[in-house]
Amino acid sequence: MDILTDILNTAGLKKRILNNHSVSKAWSFTFPCPKSFGFHVVTQGKGYLWQANKKEPILLNKGDIAFMTRGMIHHITTHPDITLINKKEENKFISESEKSNKPILTLVSGAYQLWNEPIHHLFIDLPDWEIIKGESISYSDSIQNCLKMLSAELEEENLGSESIISSLLDIMFNLILRKIFETSSKNTIGNAIKDPIINKALQLMHSKPYEDWTVEQLADKVGLSRSGFSLKFKQYLGNPPLTYLTTLRIFKATDLLNNTDYTLEKISSLVGYKDAFSFSKTFKRITGISPKTFRDKLELERNLKERFS
Repeated sequence: MDILTDILNTAGLKKRILNNHSVSKAWSFTFPCPKSFGFHVVTQGKGYLWQANKKEPILLNKGDIAFMTRGMIHHITTHPDITLINKKEENKFISESEKSNKPILTLVSGAYQLWNEPIHHLFIDLPDWEIIKGESISYSDSIQNCLKMLSAELEEENLGSESIISSLLDIMFNLILRKIFETSSKNTIGNAIKDPIINKALQLMHSKPYEDWTVEQLADKVGLSRSGFSLKFKQYLGNPPLTYLTTLRIFKATDLLNNTDYTLEKISSLVGYKDAFSFSKTFKRITGISPKTFRDKLELERNLKERFS
C-alpha cells in the first residue's frame, strides 16, 4: 500500500483550484486561503511572497516553487515594497506599468482545500512554507516535465484541456510532496515511511485499521520487542502506535461519513470499533463534534455549494 496516497485520500482534500497569472505590469495578487494546501510556481520573471506576520518577503525566481502547508492569506507581488499594496482592493495595480509589454511575472497556482479535522501528522510536521529552488530541479525531473505540460495546456486550451489540467494538478501536487519528503530531514512521517520497520507497521495499520491491533501484535509483526517498537515508533511519529491508529481510524471514518450513506453502526465496524457509542465518543474527543454533526455540516456545505454554483 502507498501510505502517502492513503493519507491524501482520507485527509479531506477538496475543491481543486488552478490559476495561471501572467502580468506585464506591477501587480499584487492576494490569495485568501484559510483552509488550503497549495503551491505557486514561477514560470517566468520573479515575484515576492509575503506571509502573514512576516516583515520580509521571500524572493521567488523563475522555476522556484512555493508550497503552502498551512492555510493563510498571503500576497505575491511583482514589487519588493509591501507598502505599495492596496489592502482594500485585491488584484489592483500597485505602480505605473513598465514600458515593455513582455510578462514580468507568470505564475501557476494550485490549491487543495482541507475541510476535515483532525489534520494528519503528514501536514502538521511540515513548516508553513516549503520553498523548492528552481536550480535544485534538474531538466529531466518529473516536476519539470509536469510543469511544461501544465503550462502548455493552460496556454493552448485544446480539446480535453480541462480534464488534462485537473489530472496534471494532482500529479504536480504529489510530485512536490515527494520532493519535500526526499529532501527534508525534519518531516517525521516522511522519514518514518523510509524506515522499513516503521513503514511495515504503518502498512499494517493503514491496510487493516479495523483490526483490533495491540502494541504486542504490531511489535511481533515487525520483529521488535514491545518496548523497542513503542520507543522507535514514538521517535519517528511523536505519538505511541495506538494513538496513531486511533487518529487513522477517525480519518477513515470522516471519509466514510463524507462519501457514503452508511449507518454509524456500519462505519464503527469498518474502522475498528465494536459499537457506535464508543466510536462516537472517540470521534467527538478528537474532532470536537459528533459524527452526526460532522455529516450534517458536510451536507449543509454541499447544499450551499450547489445553490451558489
